[in-house]
Amino acid sequence: MEEKLYLISHLTLITGLTDRTIRNYIASGILKGEKINGIWHFTPEEVDAFIKNPAVRPSIVAKNNSVVYDFMLNDSKKEEETCVILDLPKSDIRETAEFFCYRITNGGYKDINFSFDGFYKTPRVILRGKPSDVFGLIDEYYKSSAV
Repeated sequence: MEEKLYLISHLTLITGLTDRTIRNYIASGILKGEKINGIWHFTPEEVDAFIKNPAVRPSIVAKNNSVVYDFMLNDSKKEEETCVILDLPKSDIRETAEFFCYRITNGGYKDINFSFDGFYKTPRVILRGKPSDVFGLIDEYYKSSAV
């Protein structure tokens, strides 16, 4: 079975960090990867090491927390919005990250704010956006997994 590789766009989704910040981590050597045809690719092991790096971890936690905090602070929304936190203790961390990353980037879910934390044993997914999109994605996840 072919191992899925992550791109910078996937890392920005998973971590909440900007493209520029990810590239700065590459330049500093904190994030290892391979450039193939001018595009950076990262193995799941490289992504895992990056996410768990003590120099990176506080930034990721802050970004994760800001998704929920910003949702709660904004009391003048123009459209319906939902924010869902899923703790998935029976789910495989890598498979969970891959599902949400690839489904959001390839499935037409451009307006979903996604955050993932696989640092601990229980994967945590935070989804924020239009209710129909968020709940549609959650429904796809549960239909695709044997949770």
